[in-house]
Amino acid sequence: MEEKKRSLTALDEYINKVYVLVLLLIPGACQCAGISYTFLRIMGWMLPVSWAALIIFDITCLIYLVFAIYLIKTGFDELGGVKPSSLKTAKIYIVVLMLIQWNFIQYMVPAKDFWGLAFLFLVLSTFFLDYKLVAATSLEIGISLLIAWFVRGEILLPAKDEMYITNLLDRVVCLGLALPLTVLLTYLVGRFIKDEIRRNNEKVKSMLDSVQALSESLLQAGQALSKITENENASVEELSATSEMLLEGSNRLGGRTKASMENLNELEEWKNVVADNVGKVEQTSSDLRNKTKENEKQLAALRKINGEVSQSMVTTTDVAKKLSKAVEQIGMTINLINDISDSTNLLALNASIEAARAGETGKGFAVVAQEVGNLANSTQDSLEDVSKVIQAVQENVQEITKYVNDNSQKLEKQNEYFSNVYTGIQDMAQLLDAAADAVDAMGEAHDKQAAVIQNTVSINKEIADDINKENVQFQSINDMVAGNVNDIAAISNQYY
Repeated sequence: MEEKKRSLTALDEYINKVYVLVLLLIPGACQCAGISYTFLRIMGWMLPVSWAALIIFDITCLIYLVFAIYLIKTGFDELGGVKPSSLKTAKIYIVVLMLIQWNFIQYMVPAKDFWGLAFLFLVLSTFFLDYKLVAATSLEIGISLLIAWFVRGEILLPAKDEMYITNLLDRVVCLGLALPLTVLLTYLVGRFIKDEIRRNNEKVKSMLDSVQALSESLLQAGQALSKITENENASVEELSATSEMLLEGSNRLGGRTKASMENLNELEEWKNVVADNVGKVEQTSSDLRNKTKENEKQLAALRKINGEVSQSMVTTTDVAKKLSKAVEQIGMTINLINDISDSTNLLALNASIEAARAGETGKGFAVVAQEVGNLANSTQDSLEDVSKVIQAVQENVQEITKYVNDNSQKLEKQNEYFSNVYTGIQDMAQLLDAAADAVDAMGEAHDKQAAVIQNTVSINKEIADDINKENVQFQSINDMVAGNVNDIAAISNQYY
């Protein structure tokens, strides 16, 4: 389909474009005029125009536009050009459309300068380069204007003032000259352009016929030479195909070897990364083992100190118990002193009684007895204060003993926890020793693996070098075969 379209002449291409353009522009211009007049009527700027005429005009414009689209859709043939029948129908349609719509607008819209639009429709009709179409359009527009001027001269003609004759003469001269000259211009342009395009097409066709005849002669001469070189060509092509197959296989093998080399190089790079990480793990394991041993020593020292503190707490508890017993003995002694004080006080009372019986002779003894009684009372008061202090000391000693017992139990629990932690750290140290041994074994295995990878890389490099040498040799053979083919082709071309 595309090749058939390319065979169209420049004139055909021009008609294709103009066919669509004019069929859309003329009905489209009428449709735009209807829309504009309707808007002006709505705004109250075209009161003399009746609504009925305006609606009929709008409907007919829409019908004309739809029919124009139908002509465009059905106007082309399978070669991509406009059908002659469709082109003829379109021209008749344009003549009829401009006749009807021109008179419709002319009698519907009272405008004195409406005649100027005649040139718009006339110019649109000239696109087809058909002077008959332009002549028909010019004739119908000119006659319609003359009739309208006689029928509605008071509306369509200039105002009857001092310039009436001049304005009327200008219109007549303008239309009388412009319409025929437009027809003449269309005739001359259409005729000479079409003739020139036709002559060019004939020249091109004649040249193509000559070229085709020359090609057929060269083809016959070349066929004779082609039979002579067919055998050599076949053998050379077979050798070339074999060489290309070998070269292709070698290139494919080289590509795989290259991919293998890239994988091994990447593996070697990862080997370095793994080696670094293995070294870091070994160093970390060693540091962790040393730190664990140090923590084990510190926990052992702490366990020893904790045992000493526990022993000291036991001793403190014993001392507190002894102090409590000593305080109890002091309480017993104070009770004894208190009994003695009571006895002394009773003895002083008896002495006072006896001194009173003795009369004057016993007054001195009575004073002594009174002082002894006072001393006994003072001693008793002091003993009461001492008893209170001893009681407070006993309470404090009991509280200290309670705290010491609690701390002793807590220390025993703490010693138990320390013992568990110490045992756990010893177990962890054993596990770390095992992990460190495993890391050392992994490092040795990694070193052996690295040596194997390095050896594989070296072997692959040697294989790649050998393949590259073979590729160079195959390429030389291929170039030689290609040179022979080109020589044969050059010989064949000399006879074609």
